[in-house]
Amino acid sequence: MTKLIKEIPLTNGLVIRFFDATRRYFGDYHQVRIQICCEVPLTADLFENGEAYLRALKLLGGSVVYKKEIEHQGVATAAIPEVVASVIRQFVDHSLGYFNGEAFPKKLVQSELNRIRGKARSSFTVRGLNG
Repeated sequence: MTKLIKEIPLTNGLVIRFFDATRRYFGDYHQVRIQICCEVPLTADLFENGEAYLRALKLLGGSVVYKKEIEHQGVATAAIPEVVASVIRQFVDHSLGYFNGEAFPKKLVQSELNRIRGKARSSFTVRGLNG
């Protein structure tokens, strides 16, 4: 079960959310798992024209979500709060500037479009070879 533990509003209008999915797996040992998410709604201004925007809506739906999980194994119960705080602090120190940038929403959406289009091409090629 995940629990929202922190939200950071960004200057570009997005919000980074941190979820705690920590679980105990043996005695006093835990797997600390922090999920980091940022949802980018699809808006027309992320595309060169209305046609590209409509195509993207068909492929992606109304938004694209960045997700990353960070895990630490073998964490004692007493150390969980510090490990969680450390994960959040490291993300803020090393990655927040990139997410805060005006270009981030467009880059994430374009990356997801490229990933989906690449999968579609691969599926077509494989089907073409097999049949």
